[in-house]
Amino acid sequence: MPTTQDILQFHFSPTTFQQSAQKIIPITLISLNEHRIDKLQKITEEVGASSFSFSGNNLIPQVFRKFKSSIKNSNIEFERRELRTLTYSLNHSEQNLRFIFGSENELNYALKLLESNWRDSFLVGLIDCFLKNWETKHQKSLEQLEQFIAKKLDSYTGNRSALISFKNNKRYFSTKNGDLILGDTIAKLNKPIQEATKILGVPESWFDYPYFSKAIVTYYERNKNKIADEVENLNDVLQKHNSSVTSKRLISKIIIQANQPQFAKVQDKIKKIAFTQIGDPSNVANWTTFENATEIEKREIIQGRNILNEWITQQFINVFFNVCINDERRKKFWLRFASKISSFKVYGPLHTKSILKRDERIAEYVDARFETVSSKRDVSAFILYIGDYMLIEFSNEGYAFYAYKIDSTLRPSLNYQLNSVDDLRNGSMPMAIHSDNYYDYFNDEGRLTHRDGNQIWETRFNSWMNNKVFG
Repeated sequence: MPTTQDILQFHFSPTTFQQSAQKIIPITLISLNEHRIDKLQKITEEVGASSFSFSGNNLIPQVFRKFKSSIKNSNIEFERRELRTLTYSLNHSEQNLRFIFGSENELNYALKLLESNWRDSFLVGLIDCFLKNWETKHQKSLEQLEQFIAKKLDSYTGNRSALISFKNNKRYFSTKNGDLILGDTIAKLNKPIQEATKILGVPESWFDYPYFSKAIVTYYERNKNKIADEVENLNDVLQKHNSSVTSKRLISKIIIQANQPQFAKVQDKIKKIAFTQIGDPSNVANWTTFENATEIEKREIIQGRNILNEWITQQFINVFFNVCINDERRKKFWLRFASKISSFKVYGPLHTKSILKRDERIAEYVDARFETVSSKRDVSAFILYIGDYMLIEFSNEGYAFYAYKIDSTLRPSLNYQLNSVDDLRNGSMPMAIHSDNYYDYFNDEGRLTHRDGNQIWETRFNSWMNNKVFG
């Protein structure tokens, strides 16, 4: 009687199938992979990556606590493996126990422990700590660690590639200007700053350490004449470095440099980078100075934020008066005051916000600067803050300009969603300029129309602004 396999003409051999599966990858491909793996292992040995491997992260808290106990009990002894872990524990802190690097006395004691049973491999952990704390407020500890590392590098005679690299590049580890020399050298060699870790002989992952902050800034300073070509690369550098301090340091300088007509084409890129890396300049908290910032850095951050805010304001004025009003005269008038405008908000219906967001020049800034009103009526308001004043322009030609003092009881409240932009108007307010046959009288607050008379309206607006806002 024929079997099912005979009827279906299906003959399956598990043994044959298993044997064929073992040969599914060609021998040539297996040999190629083995050759490549062998090559990678040799490269790893040559660059000394093993010097940076550290598998004792779970031991750091244990060694840290043991070290703290040893300060009071000198009979506590450390194994060699624990001492290597100690080099990575200098930045560790927990509960109420202060980190070792933060105390000159504790750091000195730790270095003596390392000295008593010294191994050259300890240098990697110490340099890791050194570069992490490059901009620390504990300068005495940094100098103490610097001197210890320098002494050990001078006396090193081994053949480990990582430590040889440290010794050959010890000039870059000087707290006086080592980081600046590194940035300058890389620029002169016409190499990307991303190669800084490779030149030092440290892992690429260390690129986010504070040590590289001023190296990056120095690299920019040496290449600033090529900023139009370098700005994208510097953005990549900032993303890789991932430090708000460096972003504020560098981007502020770039903004100040680019605030010239010849850099108009690159300003949009810089705006986007600044917005992403630091934040909206309308939020002062985003642009606060960092700890240990120099007076020059503080001034540059403030100046950079003000310039960036001016750029964004100029674009909003351009778009608002083109799209919402299509009034060239009003646009030109307010563009002249863009540098004086500390902040602004646009109020209007949702569909106006959608129109503004379709303009790529301001799309990413609209959400933070547009407040929707309940009404769907196609009227919007542009609120400009200059000095002690809240100044309001409306998109409808029939609406007058309004000026309120910031501390005025007449000023409309913006603490709730407005029903319409009409909530920003106060019909009982006087005209901002009252004239008789001989004189013009300027009120602190009031309305002004955009109608020409004996004078064009721009002249009257200018007179009031100079007398009250800037007077």
